[in-house]
Amino acid sequence: MSRKPVLFGLGIVGIAIVLLVGALGLGAATVYTSTSTFCNSCHEMSTQYASWTRSTHEKVECIDCHAGVGIQGYIEAKIGGLRQAVKHYFGEVGRITAHVDDPVCLQCHYFSKEPGYQPETAHQNNPLFVPDKLHRTHFTDKETDCTSCHARLVHGSVVTGGAPIQKQVCEDCHTRKKIYVEIILPTP
Repeated sequence: MSRKPVLFGLGIVGIAIVLLVGALGLGAATVYTSTSTFCNSCHEMSTQYASWTRSTHEKVECIDCHAGVGIQGYIEAKIGGLRQAVKHYFGEVGRITAHVDDPVCLQCHYFSKEPGYQPETAHQNNPLFVPDKLHRTHFTDKETDCTSCHARLVHGSVVTGGAPIQKQVCEDCHTRKKIYVEIILPTP
């Protein structure tokens, strides 16, 4: 019997094992790098991590908010994270900034623009519904997004966690847009 078929068979088995181990390793790495603990492994993120752990979103992983919607958003977030990791490794990290787009917020915080939508009733039945009529008014403005008002909700203070909406933020925006109304913030 020739040794060539045996060697060929062993080569195929070896390649299959290497591919399997590589796929399992890649899968495990993908899962681990999607955790908030991994995000905190860079010293640049310690302030953001500390405020997140004290916020209302402490049970939500970083990637759930900081990746776009769907598989494309996830892949783009992974590529962006890899770029940040390389910069961190070579000591080139500057100020890290991120924006959370409305569709990401609305994956959890439901809002309906349907004519019969009653925000107060919906909020009582499901606390993740966007709670009041103010949101309906602001959602029609193309320049106003969720983070226009809620930017400090998760990454507010290292001591207290997220910060409530500040009246000054509302006043600055209304002044900039020349919208003069009395601003009354809902009580938490």
